[in-house]
Amino acid sequence: MADEKKPASGKARAKGAQKAAQGLTIEGEAEEVKKKKSTSPIEFLKQVRAEGEKVTWTTWNETWVSTMMVLVMVVVMAVFFLIVDQGIRFGVCQVLPIECASQN
Repeated sequence: MADEKKPASGKARAKGAQKAAQGLTIEGEAEEVKKKKSTSPIEFLKQVRAEGEKVTWTTWNETWVSTMMVLVMVVVMAVFFLIVDQGIRFGVCQVLPIECASQN
């Protein structure tokens, strides 16, 4: 079968064990080690500003419309959950023999 792996020979096994003992990966003989280069805080801020200039920011109108849509949905959901909550409360108070606070 083409998909089956052949067992490693004695040399390959020894080489893999030696790399494992050194802390290297067995599979990654050609694995690249990326070194982090340090940047100064000023250079970092320059890079942040350059990346910020690449961003396509929303217009004031888009921001205003999105904000209003969110606020409307919050109000709609609040009213919906108020109605559902009161309905469940009413049902529980009718079914169970308990005293509900608003029925005094």
